[in-house]
Amino acid sequence: MAGSPALLLFLALVVCCPGIHGQNYEIAIKFRDSKTTHPQMGQRLELECRTTKKDSDMFWIHKDKSGILHFIVFISSLSQTTFEGNQKTSMRFEARKSDRTYYLVVKSFQPQDEGNYFCLMNSNRILYFSPGQPAFFP
Repeated sequence: MAGSPALLLFLALVVCCPGIHGQNYEIAIKFRDSKTTHPQMGQRLELECRTTKKDSDMFWIHKDKSGILHFIVFISSLSQTTFEGNQKTSMRFEARKSDRTYYLVVKSFQPQDEGNYFCLMNSNRILYFSPGQPAFFP
């Protein structure tokens, strides 16, 4: 029954109004300074993660050179941070939120910080992952 009015209405709603059946969000990650291509030993490295979703929680994850994933920080929609070990601050990292952008700072980039960085968001039981941002010495 391809000509059914109910089917045509359903198809029209799906095509015209994607929010009705679920929202897809995007996440983009990059070095904060557009001139940065590689981190330097002992220098501050700033990453930013932007999302199309307003008021979301965000996680920062590091995948080291061995392929092991490490939790860095959780940033709540209210800008509260929780670092590894349920700590509010970190000796190695800083994190903050501004509108739809989430920032991660590696205070002094060291060999153990090399790897890929990801941000991830949970919205309505769906996980949204950024592409990885490689951070390796030249």
